[in-house]
Amino acid sequence: MFFGLLAAKALIVVLGLVIAFQGYRAARRERSQRMLLVAGGFTLLSVGSVLEGICYDVLHFSTLLSGTIQTGFVGLGMSLIVVSLYAPGTGGRPTETETPETRNRD
Repeated sequence: MFFGLLAAKALIVVLGLVIAFQGYRAARRERSQRMLLVAGGFTLLSVGSVLEGICYDVLHFSTLLSGTIQTGFVGLGMSLIVVSLYAPGTGGRPTETETPETRNRD
């Protein structure tokens, strides 16, 4: 592989994993299952973006098998992101505002 291509692939992986990490932090902070699915999806997309080259060059898999593995990872990542769009519930923390119901309880 050419150095430029390796650098571009490495940048894509780093950016994708940064997005996934920030999504994970947001999921924990907001207690949101949707954000956790997005973080998982971006993780699979990031890993899948370089997996074909690793399988082909390092592990000496066939082109067909390497492409199939990469396509599977990318497909699963996109599926998680799509599921996050349709997942029920908002998750999230309760708001700090006082409602009439909470005022009457005291």
